[in-house]
Amino acid sequence: MVTRSMQACLAGALLAAVAPTMAHASSFGDALSQCLVDHSSQADQTLLVQWVFSAISAGPAVKALSSITPAQREDFNRRTGVYFNRVLTVDCRPQALEAIKYDGASTIEASFGTLGSVAMRGLMSDPLVQKELQQLGKFADSNALGALIGEAGTPKAAPPAK
Repeated sequence: MVTRSMQACLAGALLAAVAPTMAHASSFGDALSQCLVDHSSQADQTLLVQWVFSAISAGPAVKALSSITPAQREDFNRRTGVYFNRVLTVDCRPQALEAIKYDGASTIEASFGTLGSVAMRGLMSDPLVQKELQQLGKFADSNALGALIGEAGTPKAAPPAK
């Protein structure tokens, strides 16, 4: 059985796999990240996750697993472009100007990485997604994982109450 802590590790690994690598941000980058989060609705965050999924699904390793059409992919790109323009040039313009001025243009990628992490957490907390993540427990060796955690000096998590 995969415990909640193991699920959290799996979710974190999944997040790390899809989120851009983030450089350490200064207070200006942090302010931009916070503004992006504050000015992105649930619908905006859903669009961002869908756009990332659409982009990833174009890759040869997973292309056959997705039915996203070129027209849908173009629509995701268009709507996400409109969203990016709004949130950067209108909603968070002062924070974007300061962050770019002091940290360089790469701070935009890092700040959107933070927003992407927030959006992915929302997706990962969905009960249907959680149910699918738990399916890994059928195939993961909980004894070996527990031994690894124990060897690291961390007590094994108690099995969930039934």
